[in-house]
Amino acid sequence: MSASPRPSVPVLRPPFFLFGSGRSGTSLLTRMLDAHPAIAVPYESHLYNRIYPMLPRDADLDSPPVRARLVRRILATDDLRHWSPRPTLEATLAAIRRPGFHGIVEGLLDSWTIGRGKARWGEKTPHHTLEWRLILEGFPHLKVLHLVRDGRDVAVSFRTAPFGPKHVYQAAQHWVRYLTAAEEAGAALGPDAFLTIRYEDLLEDPQRELGRICAFLGEDYDPTMLTFYRQGPVYPTDARNVDRLRQPVLGDNRDKWRTRLTRREQRIFEALAGPQLERYGYTRVVSRPRIARWEEVSSRYLEHPPRRVLAMLRNRKGYGFALETLRLKVALRRVG
Repeated sequence: MSASPRPSVPVLRPPFFLFGSGRSGTSLLTRMLDAHPAIAVPYESHLYNRIYPMLPRDADLDSPPVRARLVRRILATDDLRHWSPRPTLEATLAAIRRPGFHGIVEGLLDSWTIGRGKARWGEKTPHHTLEWRLILEGFPHLKVLHLVRDGRDVAVSFRTAPFGPKHVYQAAQHWVRYLTAAEEAGAALGPDAFLTIRYEDLLEDPQRELGRICAFLGEDYDPTMLTFYRQGPVYPTDARNVDRLRQPVLGDNRDKWRTRLTRREQRIFEALAGPQLERYGYTRVVSRPRIARWEEVSSRYLEHPPRRVLAMLRNRKGYGFALETLRLKVALRRVG
């Protein structure tokens, strides 16, 4: 008896990835893009920075039973539980068209997008900015949106976030690291496939910037993107972000560093990231900033660690994340 033919899955438009440091407004841009009638962007997946590195190197992902076990485990992660609607094992497996891990990623996002009744997906996991080479291997024809925010405001935002660096020294290094990775991706892709958007420009004139993004993606601009806060369930980010995502664009959510960073903190940040600030059109306020050797040691080993520990103790979600990571390590060893 011959096997039943696999159900046909519509071919979607080419995908895109949204790169940028955390606390740069990627959640806001995600919600705007997801409000477009043709575009679907789910909650962060962490597929390339969490799942892929834990896979056994000898896992045979072309084997249907192995593939099914891996997909089942991916769908059980806390990240995927936040996707709406929840992806199903059957639809995901049916949508996989090519071998390997990239095929699983594509099948997962294709099936979820089709379930939303849309024609194109985007993926937003800030950590994936650092994994651009791996992603480009699997999606050589992808497009990238790179969102940049003034790094000093990123540092201010990280202070109250349940994750990330808690001292301006580490925040500057983090910001530069993500910018460098994104710039390398841009050099590899070229201007036809890589678009940089400044968060401040998005706040100042969201219609103009969203129109520019749609033109880059080859999509028609749709005004529903400006009413993202009325669309569907709230994006499952931290409480402060959730509150902001329930409102129209807050045009004044910028330049907070001017009052929330001390002069010393401004100097430290600009000493580490001054060229990057200038490159993206941000005004420097400290003339020839320097960091003394004792400040570097103090920032790295005395000031940051206790702030980081305190943030971790307050981060209840972080406890669940740590436990899930341990469970994932054990479960993914058994996939192959």
